[in-house]
Amino acid sequence: METNMKYFFRILLIILLISVSIKIVWADDVNLEKIVVTPSRIEESYGDTCRNVDVVTSKDIESFGSGNLAGALAGITSVNIKDYGGQGGSKTITMRGATASQVLVSVDGRPVNNPRDGQVDLNSIPLDDIERIEVVHGPGSSLYGSQAMGGMVNIITKRPPKEGQKTEATTSFGTFRTYTEKLLQGARIGKFGYLVTGGYKSSEGFRANSEFNSKDANVKLEYEINGNNNLMLNSGFYTNKAGTPGTITAPDIDDQQKDLQNYFDFNWNFKPDNLTGFRAKIYQNYDRLEFMENSAGSVSQAANSKSIHSTIVRGLDLQFNKKMFDVYQLVCGVNYVGNYNDSTSSAKHRYIVRAGYLENQWDVFNNLTLNLGVRVDDYSNFGIQVSPSFNYLYKLNSGNKIHGLVSRSFRAPTFNDLYWSDDGSSKGNPDLSPEKGITAEIGLETEINKYLSTDITYYRNNFDNLINWVNDGTRLQPTNIKSAIIDGIEFKNKVFLFTDFEFDLGYTFLRAIDDNTGKYLVYQPRNKADFSLKYKNINGFIFEFKGQFTDRRFSDVNNAISVKRFFVFGLSLSKKFDKYLTCFASIDNLFARKYQVIRGYPMPGFSATGGLKLEF
Repeated sequence: METNMKYFFRILLIILLISVSIKIVWADDVNLEKIVVTPSRIEESYGDTCRNVDVVTSKDIESFGSGNLAGALAGITSVNIKDYGGQGGSKTITMRGATASQVLVSVDGRPVNNPRDGQVDLNSIPLDDIERIEVVHGPGSSLYGSQAMGGMVNIITKRPPKEGQKTEATTSFGTFRTYTEKLLQGARIGKFGYLVTGGYKSSEGFRANSEFNSKDANVKLEYEINGNNNLMLNSGFYTNKAGTPGTITAPDIDDQQKDLQNYFDFNWNFKPDNLTGFRAKIYQNYDRLEFMENSAGSVSQAANSKSIHSTIVRGLDLQFNKKMFDVYQLVCGVNYVGNYNDSTSSAKHRYIVRAGYLENQWDVFNNLTLNLGVRVDDYSNFGIQVSPSFNYLYKLNSGNKIHGLVSRSFRAPTFNDLYWSDDGSSKGNPDLSPEKGITAEIGLETEINKYLSTDITYYRNNFDNLINWVNDGTRLQPTNIKSAIIDGIEFKNKVFLFTDFEFDLGYTFLRAIDDNTGKYLVYQPRNKADFSLKYKNINGFIFEFKGQFTDRRFSDVNNAISVKRFFVFGLSLSKKFDKYLTCFASIDNLFARKYQVIRGYPMPGFSATGGLKLEF
């Protein structure tokens, strides 16, 4: 197998070298300027940000036919998706050796990590109205507080049309009798605009008790007082019902779970001039998870029992930014968040977070930018956390830049960590302290020419006070005993071949070690490689071939049990026949590989989907 590994990476290297050497029939201009908002909380040019950022657009999602958010993110360097298999299997994101509860996920700046377990099931965020996704590698606690130890994912949704009206209807059908229906409709009437999206998905599943169905609907209302002053209201819900088949060695053929989520946020954005901005956001997230144990299960769950876990998060964000003297940018704000829990397993509890943040950006010279920020969080249950950071960007010339970061981050304990009731096998610990991390990174981004770009970044994380559930002799209980040293390399290449071809290659090396035992952290692959070859022409035809290699991972803290490495491939094609009709098809797991991401949970075999989209 090691010989196969060496052969695989040699092939990737040869492909890259060939791509670099090609000098004929290039495309016209492909390096379009992008705007990002997540790294600094304000709009800035992608080329001027001090952070390592990936942007996934709605066109990227559509071109590959990603059926869910996890599929849209899986190919990004340092990103690993913990996938329990199938449409209804939980899918969470990990980055740079951090756990899913250490990666902050937000929608239009509204954090959606559940305070119950700190995670986000990516199934619960539909693709219906996503405009783009910004993935920031590395910590962001100096601006965003808890949970941003390993990175941030900010999903920016579509806005109402700038003029007229727009309607899109999409339908598709795939293997395992999987149906997907989507509808988008929006219009602009004077200063008022609206956008309504909705979706339905159902699948019989690829193994016993893996059936799944979901529904979602979202509405966005916008009123533009003038071009620099607008109000926006977002609201929506998501619900699903799924079988929980368990592992292949201990299958569960009748248990099920239901999830209901709804939200709203109200936003005011005001720019009195080109140098000043005000933002205000009020939001609420509600989540209710029900698990139905229909046969005898664990010690704490008898047959025909139901456990219910509800959380509510209410927040207020106020932000001010000002550009001064052409060389200094100030961003500051305050947050107030209330977290409420009502669970059959962890009872009723709440805690409040009050926070303030300040970021200072100096354009010292035309080619040097320095960014110094700090955030102070005051938790009602465990006190004050201070998170400073320092970023820099040095432009060697128009196509080459060096970026770096030194930052402190933290993650607050969850309701489950703190208050899980004593059920005979496990118990929470209300005396836990926050997890803490210090990260340093340095990276080089270079354009060999305007058709080839390369980005390589080295990072190192030192995590302390990590929360680990350990057996005290009678039961599992979380304690702050674990620490970890994580370092790695991210390597990204984008090559534009000929007029219509684009080739992307990414590689991640990760060494995530438990500092106390010297063992590898669970489910953290040492090597990961992704590639994509895309063909697109002016006649509306798009073809894309993708592949991913994921190295073996250990599923236990003693590194005695591992999950096998795997290669997986997929392809997609679409054709826009006129401005109204697009037909598409995609295949996942093209060669029907048998593999697992999480030990005991098989992934689906060969899967095909086809459908069409109408626009009018």
